[in-house]
Amino acid sequence: MGMLKTIVGTRVPEKYQKFFNLPPRRESSKIADTDDTQLGRAANEWLRGRGDKCGILRLDLGLDALAIRVGLIDAAEKSIDIQSYLIKDDLSGNLISLKLIEAAQRGVRVRVLMDDALTEDIDAGLLSLNYFSNIEIRVFNPFPRRRSRVISFIANFNILNRRMHNKSFTVDNQVTIVGGRNIADEYYQTRHDSEFLDEDLLAIGPVVDDVSDGFDEYWNTRESVPIDVFESLVERRPPDEALRAGREFLEQHKDSPYLRAADDRLIRQFLAGQLPLLEAVAEVVLDHPDKARGLTRDQIGETSEYLRKLISSATEEVIIVSPYFVPQKRGVRFLGGLADNGVRVVVITNSLASTNHASVHAVYARYRKPLLRRGVEIYELRPRASGASLEEDSSLIAKLTLHSKVAVVDRRDVFVGSFNLDPRSLYINTEMGMSVRCEQLATSMRHSVLRSLNRHAYSLRLAPNGGLRWKYMTRNGEKMAAKEPHTDLWLRIKTRLMGLLPIESQM
Repeated sequence: MGMLKTIVGTRVPEKYQKFFNLPPRRESSKIADTDDTQLGRAANEWLRGRGDKCGILRLDLGLDALAIRVGLIDAAEKSIDIQSYLIKDDLSGNLISLKLIEAAQRGVRVRVLMDDALTEDIDAGLLSLNYFSNIEIRVFNPFPRRRSRVISFIANFNILNRRMHNKSFTVDNQVTIVGGRNIADEYYQTRHDSEFLDEDLLAIGPVVDDVSDGFDEYWNTRESVPIDVFESLVERRPPDEALRAGREFLEQHKDSPYLRAADDRLIRQFLAGQLPLLEAVAEVVLDHPDKARGLTRDQIGETSEYLRKLISSATEEVIIVSPYFVPQKRGVRFLGGLADNGVRVVVITNSLASTNHASVHAVYARYRKPLLRRGVEIYELRPRASGASLEEDSSLIAKLTLHSKVAVVDRRDVFVGSFNLDPRSLYINTEMGMSVRCEQLATSMRHSVLRSLNRHAYSLRLAPNGGLRWKYMTRNGEKMAAKEPHTDLWLRIKTRLMGLLPIESQM
């Protein structure tokens, strides 16, 4: 922990003074001198002669995304920085936590920054992890632990409604992963009952240093509070007991095909210079943490503005993948304007049958007809692929939920990150992503996304009577539905009622 220094007399934000008696805060920053690490040598060998270009790898398969994270932790020699909205006490969460402990015991400095919205069930585990030497956990915009979170949220809505939604995973300041995945089983194909379809980009090169700078900005902001301030309020397990429990948990799942798939194949390929990285120009795009302070109403962040400009630059085609899609009237005008100018606009989002937030779908549903009338193509993810017929028993097949946040512009530019096209990402949460200019990557992602629609999505249509129709393929051919496919009456009624509530600004 030699990189840490104490900041004496740091002013505690007024909004936290009524919650905590915070100790002096400690500031730390990236460890920049890492060229002599094995990751540094491998990265520099690939980058040699490529100027300011970066190496990029698309991580569209959950098991690969988990395997490369585990492999990077195992290869770490100096530092690991993880920024996440969510971490769960499940198979992938325990695996990564144990690997972080092993890295810390080798002398690697580990910093984990989490949003505090969903940490209540794992506070004890996070505290235990925090008490291992070389590991520090911080939470962003914390809830008071002395009373119910629901009561706290209602009483301090303007403060606690603003969350850090950023996700990054950086090792030795040489390799970074940016995208939409949190640390939980559903993001890594390690659950048989549900799977979140998601995207990450792995990168080496100049963009890694920028991701590290962004992490430092969040780590040292006044909203990021060391989790050990809650020690007197949260029961924690002794570190040795927590370590033993985690190992026992993984031992119980040692025969899991998911654990076996999280092998070191990808990291071995990277260290040997055999990982198929694409040469690209890349930059990190992120909101500054002061967006969470809500200084002005409807204040958009850097990520929102960047995406607006990127999509506006399209002359041929825009593909937008957003699991939570609430364009509002201005979004309809914006996307419709592109369509009016001859740009093909394709939007892919969750259906009512696939979404994990029916309330968001209830608000999104208001905008389907206006978008279709403006010439925007809309596709909604099916909860099962067409080969797994919902008319049959598919209980053994994972339910699919879209979680990717992607934009592909003119087969040239790709944006992958945490940003949903909805008011929450626009105005409330902090977000980040990676923008990549690479025709090979953009073309590949475009083809794979569009090719999957026939099997994985409903295609929306306007009916002659003004209603909606959902077209989709089955084993027996094409079908057309006149109501939300593969949903029951109660879900449709409940969602319709939610759509009457004044909740759009919070979606």
